[in-house]
Amino acid sequence: MRQLTLPFTTAVTLKPDPVPHPFSHDGLCCEDARLDMEIRYAHLLEETDLFSRRVVSFQANKTETLHSWIKYREGFSAQLVETLLAELGIQPGQTILDPFAGSCTTLLEAKMWGIHAVGIELLPHCHLAWQVKANAFEYNVDELVQIRQQVQQQTPPPTTTTFPHLTITESAFPLDTERELMAYSHWFAEQDMSANARLLCQAILMSLLEEVSYTRKDGQYLRWDGRAAKIKQRNEQRLQQGKDPIQGIHKGSLPTVKQAFLRHLNRVIQDVSELQKQPPPASQQTVLEGSALNILPALEPDQFEGVITSPPYANRYDYTRTYALELAYLNVGDAIFHLRQQMLSCTVENKPKLNPLQEFYSSLDREAEYIEILNLVQTNSVLNEINQALHIRNQEGDVNNQGVLGMIDQYFTELTFIFAELFRVCRSGAHVAIVNDNVRYAGEVIPVDFLSTNLAETLGFEPVKVYVLPQQKGNSSQQMGKFGRRPLRKSITIWRKP
Repeated sequence: MRQLTLPFTTAVTLKPDPVPHPFSHDGLCCEDARLDMEIRYAHLLEETDLFSRRVVSFQANKTETLHSWIKYREGFSAQLVETLLAELGIQPGQTILDPFAGSCTTLLEAKMWGIHAVGIELLPHCHLAWQVKANAFEYNVDELVQIRQQVQQQTPPPTTTTFPHLTITESAFPLDTERELMAYSHWFAEQDMSANARLLCQAILMSLLEEVSYTRKDGQYLRWDGRAAKIKQRNEQRLQQGKDPIQGIHKGSLPTVKQAFLRHLNRVIQDVSELQKQPPPASQQTVLEGSALNILPALEPDQFEGVITSPPYANRYDYTRTYALELAYLNVGDAIFHLRQQMLSCTVENKPKLNPLQEFYSSLDREAEYIEILNLVQTNSVLNEINQALHIRNQEGDVNNQGVLGMIDQYFTELTFIFAELFRVCRSGAHVAIVNDNVRYAGEVIPVDFLSTNLAETLGFEPVKVYVLPQQKGNSSQQMGKFGRRPLRKSITIWRKP
């Protein structure tokens, strides 16, 4: 059986600056608690060539066997997971957890190494991605080759079934493309093939939606090609109002659904053929559907040897908008609004979850624990300083959306409940690795890595280290224009349960 080992690396421990960088632009707001915390945890910082921005994002997965099948921009790479499994000393037969599973890179890597794993994920398109990738060793290659030949040689008949658009996806495709897409979708549903192959065909169609559309994923939203009817209609209205038209992007010539499907299927066939030459050791992986806030409290305690995860960042990205095409294709309909509110509070539209969370803990006869966790986060001096600073910035007119104030407070409150449950469900000696970004709003730096570590320590975790990427990220161009550029850490925090 293969053993997980760390690659050759040169690690350099960072020496803290005698005077940490200021957290509040021009010293407008109190930053004492943040500065004290920076000094207290500075010895944990470690810069290493184990990691890069490419490795802690999906970029490195674009060419990876299996992982590249479904594009998930917010995920991290297989290389990162493999490195962390070795770093945390996780061995075959042990069990790890990823409470924000996304496209399930953690679980897939665990499968490759014979490690048991449990994931938690809210969004339906991620569950479909997991199902088809987890089936990689079950596919009949001859059947996949036959499907490829059918697609090459035959044209599916037209269907009256229309794409189940959401309001925000209307006119996302050229008319002929949308008809072709639905024709193939209906055709695959009717073909004589195995259930696994049919699911794979559905997932491939889902994975190519952006490619054949007038849209492009771009952080908080979808960017639109100027040829889309939505943009044309909007520009007609703007011209009537005497406003300049929206330029939109131009994606160039779009592939047909058939062209894109065959390209994706060819990659799958190639990967499956290689993977099945060396099946992994037996192990079990399970993905639970729902919010980690509701699933973790119901899990049995002391069962995991490690956690590798990356929660949604506090960057206002709304995954239900970014993946609107995929969710529409899976016919989520109005349920998208419920999904948006169930997500960890990382967007300005998220409403507080404390009342339903308290009711849930009460139903588990754990209300006392709920009160204890809530008190811990509400009395945290650093979070209180950040909240106060954002309110002052709002009064100064520096906050461009007041929803940011609630979002930040809710984000760390909800994360504290997550951290508390991770402590409960992990075994003694287990390590937790969390990938996250520091953020800045209205000239106020929010040290997500150290604040998370501080909250985790008050819950009982021992801080071990904070890996820092050599390449720090910058803040938004809007903030740089008003408050100047402030490099922000992208970090991997490591904690241990005693």
